[in-house]
Amino acid sequence: MELTKTLQTFFDSIKNMWLQFDLKKWANSLGGSSSQAILAAVYFGLSFAIGYLFKKYFKFLFMSLIVAGFIIVLAHYNGLLTINMGAIKNLFGIGTKVTGGDVNLLINHFFDWVRDNLLYFISCIVGFFVGYKLG
Repeated sequence: MELTKTLQTFFDSIKNMWLQFDLKKWANSLGGSSSQAILAAVYFGLSFAIGYLFKKYFKFLFMSLIVAGFIIVLAHYNGLLTINMGAIKNLFGIGTKVTGGDVNLLINHFFDWVRDNLLYFISCIVGFFVGYKLG
């Protein structure tokens, strides 16, 4: 009987905390907005799903990529497939010739994005690792 009363009190306190929770007030106390908190939660959720699926299906994905790469190289070698490297480089913004500076430019863009969106980056990393651990 005492355990039931204790559990009921515990669940009532959780229910009261849930009803009194205000996302806007909480986000403003952290220095952000509710839209940033929601977007960080979305990044966390997507990264969690990617980490979970990555661990579950890593062997299949790895072997599929190896087989697909082998088929593409074989088709290119036999002349069945023509790869326009200039178009691929332009697609990724690398330029027409690859130099060490282009790779550094990509790395700098990545770190600029991380610096500008640190909250989202951290939520992605944490979400991925939690999903990977639970997968």
